[in-house]
This record gives sequence, C-alpha cells and structure tokens, in this order.
Amino acid sequence: MVATMASLVVVAVLAVVLLSSMLGSHGNSQPAITNAPGLGLADNLQAQQALSTSLTAATNSAAGTGDYSSVTPIVLSTDNPSITYVTGPSSSSSVVSVANSSSGSITLVVRAASGTCWVVWAGSGGPWYGAQTGQASCTAPSLDAAPTANPVSSSAIGWQPTAFPAA
Repeated sequence: MVATMASLVVVAVLAVVLLSSMLGSHGNSQPAITNAPGLGLADNLQAQQALSTSLTAATNSAAGTGDYSSVTPIVLSTDNPSITYVTGPSSSSSVVSVANSSSGSITLVVRAASGTCWVVWAGSGGPWYGAQTGQASCTAPSLDAAPTANPVSSSAIGWQPTAFPAA
C-alpha cells in the first residue's frame, strides 16, 4: 500500500511539472500580449468598418442633393452613437475625424493603432478610399476636388476609387 501511494505521489508531481512546462505559466502572469499580429489586423478592419458605416450615414444624410456640407459630426453621431465624431484628430479606430469642403464634399479619417490613417472622401465623382502609414495623428483634410490615384506612403495619402488600399 505504501508503494502504491508513493507511485501516485510521483505521478501527481510529474503531471504538475509536465502541465506547468507545457502551459508555460510557471506561476508568472503575463498581462499583455506582445506578439499578436492579428490584433493589428483586427484594429485596421475595425477602423475601415467605422469609415464604411460613417460613409453610409453621410450618404443617407446627403441623399437627393449630393451635398455633404451639412453632414456634421453631430448629424453623424445621431445616426451612429457607437462611433465618436470629431472635427479634430482621430485618436482610435472608433473616433472618426470629419471635414467638409466648400465644394460640398466630405472627408472622413480614422487612426488605427498601427499608425495608419484610413481615409474616405465623398463628393461628386463618387467615393475614394485612402490610407497613409506611420502617422502619430490623423485629422481629416478638407478636399474640394476628388483625389487622384497614387500609392500609400508615410508622406502622402494613397488613394484608389474602389476599396481601401493595402497599407
């Protein structure tokens, strides 16, 4: 009976050692994930979704006239209370910076945690989608005319007319 108990204790100790080494915990708590590339992708997608939702709301508000000059952060907040709209810089993927132009167009910008500014412009000429990488701050510029297609970089917004560009 003593031999059986001793062997059970040895098996239990080995099981604890094996589980702790497999799980890698060793009793240390890790409060943050330092290597999670999927989180950056998810934040970029959340930023793009916030812009897509905002573009739909802006287009609905400007329906019939095609003039976005009256589509303000207050108007957009009424349609989408889960998104914060500002005239200043965007601080996260759920804060959209809004700028209207004298020509009746609107520019919407949101900053992802990666430092990428995702941009949507709407006016005569249809929507344009853009991105600019490596930015500490993202504020919507007032654009009077439709953008022109160009590549994404850290020095300028890269635009394309059909969907968000790869950043």
